[in-house]
Amino acid sequence: MNTSTTARRALVLVSAVAVSTAVLTGCGSKGSDTHQDAAASTTTAAGTPSPTASPSATASATASATPSATPTPSASTSTSAKAGASAQPGNAKPGGPATQPPVAKPAIAAPVPVAKPGPVAPPPPPAPATPHVPPLQSSCKPSHPQPDEPKEAVGAALTSAAGQSRTLNLSNGGTDKLPPLPTNLVKAIAWQESGWQSGILACDGGIGTMQIMPNTVDWMNTKFATKSDPKTLSGNVQLGSQLLDWLVAYYGDSSFGGTYDLSADASGKTPLLDLVISAYNAGAGNVHYNTVTDPTSGQVVGSLVIPNPSYVANVKALMSSQPWNKAG
Repeated sequence: MNTSTTARRALVLVSAVAVSTAVLTGCGSKGSDTHQDAAASTTTAAGTPSPTASPSATASATASATPSATPTPSASTSTSAKAGASAQPGNAKPGGPATQPPVAKPAIAAPVPVAKPGPVAPPPPPAPATPHVPPLQSSCKPSHPQPDEPKEAVGAALTSAAGQSRTLNLSNGGTDKLPPLPTNLVKAIAWQESGWQSGILACDGGIGTMQIMPNTVDWMNTKFATKSDPKTLSGNVQLGSQLLDWLVAYYGDSSFGGTYDLSADASGKTPLLDLVISAYNAGAGNVHYNTVTDPTSGQVVGSLVIPNPSYVANVKALMSSQPWNKAG
């Protein structure tokens, strides 16, 4: 073998080694990049939607974290905290410990329904087949068989009716003394139902200021031993206030141990007030206060079944705004 042949073979071997080294180096770089992408993807999936997520995906994530009706410290607090932490660049290093969300304060649950011991208010009659629609919210134009009393006279009658302490006749022959009603509650119900029009008659039969239904008249007069006429202003507001009183007694006795307090509880909620307002419009047979068990904590809490939440919200808003003080 001559010297030139040996030199050529050596050159070929050196070139092959160089090419192999370059290929191996490239393969190692590609494997490293793929691993980093996988780690980043895993971090995003374990946390909140990335900034490049579509609006629909973000909305879905937000909706799924919204607290349910059960007053429980929900996942929304911790999810929001994680979203804020991961959205800030450099807040956490890849592969490092996850940022801990702030500890949420436990929510105060609504009281558990507890029936009053001893005699209670009688149960309601069967719920109406169709709920009453106040004439101001009805597509059917109401009639005015009687002229409307001045707003000042209506307001004075409502104030007087709300301030009375009534005695309710119980089904076992006993009686129950009820405290005066909040004046703004009676006035707000009347404003929502009729706009304080004392001579109005709704298409479904609701009469006057408090929109008394005909089948309510004998029922209330019997329970409170009265003879109120719904076609007069004084009789109409008496019957409406009596119905509110009976609802306070019914729900107060069946679900709140005989407590008739309509003010907010420790959690800021007004369960008894909400039940009374709802049932005035929808009928007590359609409005309930039940117990539910929180699947997360196992805690038993109260739960309202209200078919007309917008009506309840409107009346409570009227109690606060008191538009009758601004009306001419």
